[in-house]
Amino acid sequence: MGRIISYIVNMIPYMLIAIFVFIIARIIIVRVKGCKINLKHEILFLLFTAFLAGLASQTVIPKLEIGLNGGLAIQTSGVGSVNIIPFKVLYDTYKEVFENNNINYFLINFIGNIVMFMPIGFCLPALWEIKGRHVILTGFLISLFIELSQLFLSRGTDIDDLILNTLGTAAGLLIYKLMYGIIGSKFHIVKDNKIQQ
Repeated sequence: MGRIISYIVNMIPYMLIAIFVFIIARIIIVRVKGCKINLKHEILFLLFTAFLAGLASQTVIPKLEIGLNGGLAIQTSGVGSVNIIPFKVLYDTYKEVFENNNINYFLINFIGNIVMFMPIGFCLPALWEIKGRHVILTGFLISLFIELSQLFLSRGTDIDDLILNTLGTAAGLLIYKLMYGIIGSKFHIVKDNKIQQ
């Protein structure tokens, strides 16, 4: 649980910066174009932008380290582990949970990789009316970009992360479709998502 909290704490500064930049940019756009905005769309767009910044901070942005002397260093050296064997995560999860009694492995490496991509599957159709297969393809491509980028960082590259991230995107899309099916057009915010003149 401590590692999950640590991830969240590390994400917060990046998310706050993204929120600040988003608000400034949207204010400038509205003033320059002299147009109205859809508040529901803007709030979801803001949250999605903050999420993407947080995701990037834990996956593709090089780690920042503050030294004891107050110096700031960017950690880019070192190569993380590489796994190209599909579904190895199932064996690893079984071993860690049942043999080593390490539930954190299941929560972070298995469930975490699914859950962290669910907002992508949910927000893309809600914000821009992207169709199902394109939502899943986008989630896959974002995950592929992350995994390939991690080859050059001191982080692990894993085909199972790609599989689980794509599964998470599909799960987010399913949740969106279920909520839209239950709540209907009141939930659907795409119709008015364009800045109106």
